[in-house]
Amino acid sequence: MASAIDDLEFFATLAAAGSLTEAARHWGVSVSIVSRRLKSLEQRLGTQLANRGSRGLELTPEGREYRARGAEILQQIRDLENSITADPKHLAGPVRVVCTIGIGRLHIAPLIHEFRSEHPDVECMLELTSLPLSASLPGFDVAVHIGRVRDSALAIRQLLPNRRIVVGAPGYLAAHGIPQRLADLKDHCCLVIRENEGESAWRFLVGGKEVGVPVRGVLASNDGMAVTDWCLAGAGLAMRSQWHVEPHIRRGELVQVLADVATPEAHVVALFDGAHRTPVRVTALIDFLRAGLARRCA
Repeated sequence: MASAIDDLEFFATLAAAGSLTEAARHWGVSVSIVSRRLKSLEQRLGTQLANRGSRGLELTPEGREYRARGAEILQQIRDLENSITADPKHLAGPVRVVCTIGIGRLHIAPLIHEFRSEHPDVECMLELTSLPLSASLPGFDVAVHIGRVRDSALAIRQLLPNRRIVVGAPGYLAAHGIPQRLADLKDHCCLVIRENEGESAWRFLVGGKEVGVPVRGVLASNDGMAVTDWCLAGAGLAMRSQWHVEPHIRRGELVQVLADVATPEAHVVALFDGAHRTPVRVTALIDFLRAGLARRCA
C-alpha cells in the first residue's frame, strides 16, 4: 500500500504532467496502471480529484486543494531533511535529473557517474528524453536544457555557453560548394531536426534581429545524433550545437560554414526550483556539471 507521502508525490507529478498518457510516459508504465493508481487514491480519500477528458486531466476543487497543500507538505519534509544533515560536506539522498538524449549520453551521464564516485551516498536518477523539456519539473530536481527558456518560474543557472552553427562534411562541400550567404541555403540539402510536421527554419541574427530562414532537405529526424551522423556521412548541411560538433571540426570531419553570420544564444542551462531552499546535494551536482562541462567541452 502506498503511503500518504507517496500519494502526494504521485498526484503532484500526475497534475504537472497534465494527462494520464504523459504521466504514464514519464514513469514508463501503461496508462491503465496510472489510471488505477489515481482511482485507488480517490477511493481512499472518498472524493474525486480530477476529471478525465480527451484534452487531459482537469483538477476538481478538491484536487487543486490536495495538490497545493500537498506541495507545501512535501517541501516541509525536504526542508526538514536538509536542516538535520549532520555534515554539510557529506552529501546524501536522491537527485533526479532530466535532459535530452544527445548531451545526456555524451556528457551528463558520465559526469553523474563521476559525481557519484565522490559522493557515494547520493542516489542519482537520470531520465533521457527526446521530448522538449517543459517549463516545470514534474518529478525532477534538475533539468538540463539547451536554448531559450520560455515562461518558467524555475531558477536558471548557465552550465555552458553555446550557440548553434552550420556545418558540413568536407566531401559534401567539395561536391556542392560552400554557402557564402543565407540565401545560398536554398540550394543545399539541409538536414533538419523536426519535432512536428511544420516547415523547418534555421534561426540567425540579422541586423540584431532574430530571423528564421526556411531550409529544405530530404532527410529529417527528431533525433539530433542521427542528424549529426548524416552530416558526417556527407548527406548535407546541419545546424548543430557548438559543444556537439567542435570535436568533429577539430578532427577535420566537419567544417563550419556561414561563420560570419551570428546565431541566437543556445546556452546549456540547469533549471531547478529556486523558490524554496534547494538541497545542498542538488546545488553540488549543478556545480559539478558546470565544471565538468567546461572541462569536457574546452
